Amino acid sequence: MKTRIMLLILLALVLTLMPVAAQDEAPLFPVTFPDEIADGEPVTITVAAAIGDDQVEIRAQWDAQIERFQELYPNVTVETVIYGFSADTFAALVAGGELPTLFEVPFTEPQKLIRQGIPANLTPLLEEFGITGLYNDTVMAIMSDADGNAYGMPGFAYALGLAYNIPALADAGYDAPPATWEDLATMAAELTVRDVGYSGFGMNMQGGGGGWHFTNVAYGFGADIIRDNGDGTYTATFGEGPAVDAMQFLRDLKWEHDAMPLDLDSNPTLILLEETGAMSIQGGDSLGWMRLNAEGWAEGAYADTFDLADFGFAAMPAGPDGGRYALSGGTARMINSAATPAQQEAAFVYQIWKEFSMGELVLTREIFHSTQAGQGAPVLPILAGEYQEAMDAVDAAYITMPVENYTQFLDAVATGELVLVPEPVVAAQDVYVALGEVLSQVLSDQDADVSALMAAAAETFQTGILDTLN
Repeated sequence: MKTRIMLLILLALVLTLMPVAAQDEAPLFPVTFPDEIADGEPVTITVAAAIGDDQVEIRAQWDAQIERFQELYPNVTVETVIYGFSADTFAALVAGGELPTLFEVPFTEPQKLIRQGIPANLTPLLEEFGITGLYNDTVMAIMSDADGNAYGMPGFAYALGLAYNIPALADAGYDAPPATWEDLATMAAELTVRDVGYSGFGMNMQGGGGGWHFTNVAYGFGADIIRDNGDGTYTATFGEGPAVDAMQFLRDLKWEHDAMPLDLDSNPTLILLEETGAMSIQGGDSLGWMRLNAEGWAEGAYADTFDLADFGFAAMPAGPDGGRYALSGGTARMINSAATPAQQEAAFVYQIWKEFSMGELVLTREIFHSTQAGQGAPVLPILAGEYQEAMDAVDAAYITMPVENYTQFLDAVATGELVLVPEPVVAAQDVYVALGEVLSQVLSDQDADVSALMAAAAETFQTGILDTLN
């Protein structure tokens, strides 16, 4: 509460020093809000929100914010639809004509949805409001077509990295996380203590999670997973070469080094939390998830073991070419192309008003910091240059996490040492499932033929998925 009061005072002082006319124009960001939406004609929009029944305070803040927007634009009615993205249910919403006006999807989805014509082209609105340069170009590319037209606005972005237990590494004589994948194998083997169920390295093996994390390892070995042929066709490239080398590396990590969990359904976050493992691949936002649950854990089952300060987050180890590669992810806010122009305009103004108007900025950031990704979790910048710096200054009052433990990752991002790579260009969720199935076979059968399994999976994926897109 004290930090929020201090921030409100700071922003009030900023406002006091500004001309009155500018105070309605989001002084920290180049956004000018219209006096009227849809020519003042009645318009109703639906907005998706993944707010749980137990998040009473957040829902109250959300509803109050909508009321203020409707007071500002009395011809607009905003209706909340409680919905969290799922590939199956999303398709059903589209088919049934029930997709909300404003919705959110993970970074795996925009390119597919753009090809299907589901989201509206937002470039005209971004240009009309003069904010085409507001967002980080790298992030915007994920939700833009080949001609540079933008179909979404980023919610937040993250990259996969290596989370690790600082005391565990220190006890083994290591003062830093592994620099290369070879170093990781050596360290993981050394850190494993099978008698007490402690593993040196773990990764997500739940559902398509194994394929997701494997894809990042494969990128580190030089693979591209799916190649865009530039003519509307795609080729599965993971059946040979670097992707096979990456799968062999994980096979050896399990069967030669004995450095991975015996439980293939292990959760990488709980590996660290429950002190059954020293290192794991995770998204930077997962540390925020740990923070959200910290109070309950400190009082409950993990009272004697949980301390957020024990966990570090580093850039992915370097691969054979010396480069560090991280699979990036996040959320894109999109507007339904089936909505009327008036609804699209209202949904767009509603979103940028929440994010960038001086009156709502603090509350929106407070809601953000009440979620998994906030309060100093090592996520990626979604705004460009000076605009991100302005947002960072606002966010500084909310940081409670041990950000000094994430310096290696953040420095690698800032210097470009860490190369951010996007999700596979098409059928990302499908390829994660396919690769996850191979990984499960390899890690459960010591005699599994890695090369044969990968080749067969690539062929099946090509004919069953990619060729059907042509």
